[in-house]
Amino acid sequence: MMMKPLVTTLLLFGGISAPAQVLQAIDTSDLPHELTAAGAKLKHFAQLDDGVYKGSAPRSDADYQFLQSLHVKYIVDLQVLPFMSFFERRKAKRYGITVISGIMNASPISPSEKHVDKVLATLRDVRYHPIYFHCRFGRDRTNVIAALYKMYFLGMSPQEAPQYLRDSGYGYKYGWLRSGLTRYVRRHPTPPPGLLSAQAE
Repeated sequence: MMMKPLVTTLLLFGGISAPAQVLQAIDTSDLPHELTAAGAKLKHFAQLDDGVYKGSAPRSDADYQFLQSLHVKYIVDLQVLPFMSFFERRKAKRYGITVISGIMNASPISPSEKHVDKVLATLRDVRYHPIYFHCRFGRDRTNVIAALYKMYFLGMSPQEAPQYLRDSGYGYKYGWLRSGLTRYVRRHPTPPPGLLSAQAE
C-alpha cells in the first residue's frame, strides 16, 4: 500500500526515472575515448577542471577501476535522498573511494540553494581532489552543477549556459519535469557570497 506513494514521490523529485525518460546517453567526454574504453561505461564523462570529473553513476567494477586509475578518492552522488547512496557507498569503499551525498532534486521544484552551494564548495575544495560527481545518468543534475561550476569558477557567461547544457546531453525534452533545474541556473548566474572562498589552490 505504501509503495505507490513512495514511487510517485521519487518520480516527482527525480529519484528515479519514468520509463519514457530512459534515453540513450551520449558520450560527450572531453578526454580521449581510449580512457574509458577498457570496459568502463560511464556516460557523459568529462573532465570539468583540474581534479574534477563528471559523468553517470558508476556501476561495474570497470567503472570504479577507471575512476581509481584517475586517482579519484571522493565521489559526490547527486540524489534526492541521502539513503539512496548506500549501495554505491559500500561498493566504492572496496576501491578506497569515499562517497559524499549531494542532496539535489530534479523536478519542477528548484533545488535548495544551500544544498547546491555545498556541492559546489566540495567540488572546489582541493582537499577532495581528484573528485568525481554524478547523478544517475550524468545528464541533468550533473550538468546543471557543471554549468554552475563553469559560470562561477571558469568564466563561462550565463548566456553560454543553455548551449552548454544542450551540448552536454541535458534532458530539455522533459522541459516541465526538469524545469526547477533550468530555472535554478537562470536565477543564479553569479556565485553567492562565500562560495568563491572555497579552497582552489
